[in-house]
Amino acid sequence: MKTSEFIEVLKENPSLGLEFEIESGKFIKPTFHITEVKNLTIESVDCGGNPDSYKQTVVQLMVNPLEEMRRPWSAKKALDIFEKVEALKPMEADAEIFFEYGDLEMRTSNFSVEDVLFANNTIRLELFAKPTVCKPSLNPGAKQCC
Repeated sequence: MKTSEFIEVLKENPSLGLEFEIESGKFIKPTFHITEVKNLTIESVDCGGNPDSYKQTVVQLMVNPLEEMRRPWSAKKALDIFEKVEALKPMEADAEIFFEYGDLEMRTSNFSVEDVLFANNTIRLELFAKPTVCKPSLNPGAKQCC
């Protein structure tokens, strides 16, 4: 999902709740906080010696285990944060958005958006961790590695 697509979902549904499903039936607790929004520029060389450059938006989510349960986040509350970020450090609209999360039970990982569902007055983002890949194998025109 592109950063602009995520922000558009928030803009179109400001009164809905916002939740993140990191595994089937396992949700990040509604006491999460958006602790950081990172604008990343990746400069890389893959295993075949092919240079690449691309951008990502990484949204860091954190749950304070001592915080009492409270009303779930609204899309409007998240949108307010993204508008503040945009004013200070503009985001790349076409950059893929990732959600970074980890806790005492799970190692921190970056998750992509697999699907966006709407039910029970809530926006549910179904997340998944992408596996690593050999990029040259995905691009027939690239120099192959092995």
